[in-house]
Amino acid sequence: MTIENFKAFSQGCFRDCPPPCSCACPLGVDVRALMDKVQKKNFTSAYRLYRNHVLFPAIVSSICHEPCREACVRRGAGQEILLRSVEAACVAHTKNSAPISFNVPVKPHTVAVVGAGLSGLSCALKLASRNYRVLMYEREKQPGGALRRLMHEEVYLKEIALQFSEVECGMFFSTEVKNLSALKADAIYVATGGGGEDFGLLKGLDGNSLGSTQTGIFVGGEILGHTPIEAIEHGIRASYSIEKFLQCGAMDGVPETFMKSPVRKVFYQMPLSSAPRTMNEGDLSPEVVQAESQRCQRCNCSLCHDQCDLMQTFRTYPPKMVQDAISSLGPRENITQRVGMKLLNSCLQCGLCKKVCPEHVDMEQCLLEARRSLHLDKALPPAYHDFWLRDMEFSNGPASLLYKPCTDHPVEYLFFPGCQLGASDPAYVTATCTALQTQYPRTALLLGCCGVPAEWAGNERLRDTALDFVRQTWLSLGKPRLVLACPTCRKTFLHYFPEARCGSLFQMLANMPDLPISRVQSCGGQDISVYDPCSSRDDPDLQKDIRALVVQMGFTVHELAVGGPLARCCGFGGQTHAVKPEFARDVAARRAALADREYITYCTNCRDSFAANGKACRHVLDLVFTGNSPFRRPPTISERRRNRIWLRNYYENMGGQARTPKPQGGPDMQMVFTREIRDKIEWQHILEEEVAQVVDHCERTGKKVIDPETGRFTGHKTLGLMTCWVEYATEGDVAIIHNVYSHRMTIEDNPQG
Repeated sequence: MTIENFKAFSQGCFRDCPPPCSCACPLGVDVRALMDKVQKKNFTSAYRLYRNHVLFPAIVSSICHEPCREACVRRGAGQEILLRSVEAACVAHTKNSAPISFNVPVKPHTVAVVGAGLSGLSCALKLASRNYRVLMYEREKQPGGALRRLMHEEVYLKEIALQFSEVECGMFFSTEVKNLSALKADAIYVATGGGGEDFGLLKGLDGNSLGSTQTGIFVGGEILGHTPIEAIEHGIRASYSIEKFLQCGAMDGVPETFMKSPVRKVFYQMPLSSAPRTMNEGDLSPEVVQAESQRCQRCNCSLCHDQCDLMQTFRTYPPKMVQDAISSLGPRENITQRVGMKLLNSCLQCGLCKKVCPEHVDMEQCLLEARRSLHLDKALPPAYHDFWLRDMEFSNGPASLLYKPCTDHPVEYLFFPGCQLGASDPAYVTATCTALQTQYPRTALLLGCCGVPAEWAGNERLRDTALDFVRQTWLSLGKPRLVLACPTCRKTFLHYFPEARCGSLFQMLANMPDLPISRVQSCGGQDISVYDPCSSRDDPDLQKDIRALVVQMGFTVHELAVGGPLARCCGFGGQTHAVKPEFARDVAARRAALADREYITYCTNCRDSFAANGKACRHVLDLVFTGNSPFRRPPTISERRRNRIWLRNYYENMGGQARTPKPQGGPDMQMVFTREIRDKIEWQHILEEEVAQVVDHCERTGKKVIDPETGRFTGHKTLGLMTCWVEYATEGDVAIIHNVYSHRMTIEDNPQG
């Protein structure tokens, strides 16, 4: 994918986009930041921010026509924020209203401003603060323009004097300009007010830059029919256009000054908290104003962040995530590096972000595409996904098998349990297969993996190879109906293998008249919660089937807040564990803590993740067939492999067709592990058989060192991408394992060293 393709992923995201009130404000006041400060009663800081936008805060907070109020998302409920009163309070309660003086180099240009109304004053103030020589001409005896009919003279004159107190500006009152050519200036801004002299400049005026057809002359303000507040914005805009003209001779202005952010209608679709108004207009007491500011929604979307564990952990949002993805894909030597690798590979690939986003921003797909691009560039850290790719290879190799019933009739159903169901407990597969074949004698069994580990690793070639294995088997059997037990397999096949007409195992079980349902109790009685795996989120029929089956068993289902269409990942998705194991553990712990009740789930990864956290949880097949305890310890990765080999051997002995010969026996030496060492190699994804291979290698080759104090040996062997070290002692044909550690690196032996 190109960089532009990746940018498109976050184009719909409106995080940090200006809220409707700021978009409607001619002066672009940052209402969100202003309210943050007022909520903390930091009126002085709020005043500074407000002054930077409006230039004359005491004036604007008195006469503004409040377009922000019309745009407020609360207006439909009659609860719009009294923003102008909040702004007036900032002016009233600031501890320091003096303008900040900056030491700016003197500019070698003179600018003439014709008219000392709000627009002319604004342009003059901005240019004078940047140390241009500004000469202002006003036909009246004092500044103000339209302000004379809008507010008390002493108020606006005091404010004008205050804001000009730190700049130098030549002001010539009672001076009417009749001929612009008489002005000795490098640029001119005409702001003569409503009905004022336009000097024939309005025809052909650039509405964006405010530049006229005469070089160096700009026009704006109420003379163009705008409100006083809009006139201030014209003056500010003109100051930038004039500065650009003085620097490079262009009359087209600065786009940033006239490009307005559109009001995003989606803001009006966001949920509103109930917050009736308690403030009356004109009441500027600090406590009342603070309470009013707290009613403000501050209109910023965080729906995906609030639901996404990844965004919360990395403290990020879609636009930043896309930038990190782009930076990772296109590093520049000695300039940038591939950043965000952990972020890209820690995504659980659950798709909840898109589900909750009003604009359907899909960060799951974005980060998956980033993984694919990095894989093709050979830049994806292989250690992040190595174990699971090898595990998939094992599932589709030594552990794979096709078992067909002894019948001359065509196969009607093909049961595909996936790689993890039997790995968790072989009885899940054997009992289910027996029940299916009893009810539907023409049911075949295929042991293998759907390819999702390769999908999560960005390796489309390996994913397609795994899918083709299932597809070719399905075709060879005459296209039977595929029966799936794993929601992740179901999601994968529905997307990449839709022609298979995937059916739900659980719907078939619920409809079996002679199903031997166990009327077992949950650990808390008959009250349970169904935990929907994230891969079932867009499969409401599957979720309904599960509940029907559980209710049929006599349980009362109490729904979780994150179930159904908001189903969330248990922490297993995306192969996150190898990238950021503490993140995967934390996610599982959060999900386990959602309710005190026992969980019933239909994903073995969910069940085993929760069981590892001590959560009472059973797979729905435990209720139907196995009777397993809700506190059954999850199998280790080594036990999972042994379970799959047991299944393969079991069905091979019944006449099943394996893809590869039976695995040969491993090293002869028996391994003894402590619970601590078993836990350690489990979290490091090191198999017991790999430890045995290291010990066997050390014993056969003699490549080991001995600690004379303990009598223990230490040696290493490279296993794929991993080099594994083992510290052990021997007692006859038994190796007692004292420590195991690994690095994703290769040790090159030097025979001459």
